[in-house]
Amino acid sequence: MSFFNTTNATNSYPVTFAYLISASKGDSGKLKRLMKALYHPGNYYLIHLDYGAPEAEHRDVVEYVAKDPVFGQLGNVWVVGKRNLVTYRGPTMISTTLHAMAMLLRTCQWDWFINLSASDYPLVTQDDMIQAFSHVPRHINFIHHSSQLGWKLYKRGKPIIIDPGLYSLKKSHIWMATKQRSIPTSFKLYTGVFSSFKPLTLFL
Repeated sequence: MSFFNTTNATNSYPVTFAYLISASKGDSGKLKRLMKALYHPGNYYLIHLDYGAPEAEHRDVVEYVAKDPVFGQLGNVWVVGKRNLVTYRGPTMISTTLHAMAMLLRTCQWDWFINLSASDYPLVTQDDMIQAFSHVPRHINFIHHSSQLGWKLYKRGKPIIIDPGLYSLKKSHIWMATKQRSIPTSFKLYTGVFSSFKPLTLFL
């Protein structure tokens, strides 16, 4: 079942943000709290409640979005129907984020993508965000990255990290193989941060 409906949101605002809000088991209450504080009619919101959450909790979030009069009228809040199993610090976190970006790119027009968890809470209002970013060139991004790996070369570049979410439907932690790999020569490794907008949010 698809939870993507045609959006009725207008493009009358100077900039538009697309949000991915990731949640897991037991996060539905925090998710609803975040949506009340974060919602703006000019933005787009995609909620992903991962496979580790019970089906009943997923249905509760879907019903919350469907029954909200504002969300329903504007159609700019969606819940991912086919959920992924996401492992913290594993590649499934990256693949889920990229999948969400692809879904939002196919569905609506936006200027910046922001990745949040249900435990985040905004420190800045959306009106202030829109006003501030209306003066920022659209081609600028806020992805912090570096090829200077330092200690990460030996702690993250060489270890073979296994993400159970790639082959199992049972949620568990990543684990590392006993052997290490050589540094690849066909491409260059970079390090970065999971979310560059975290200074604008509070982790609760």
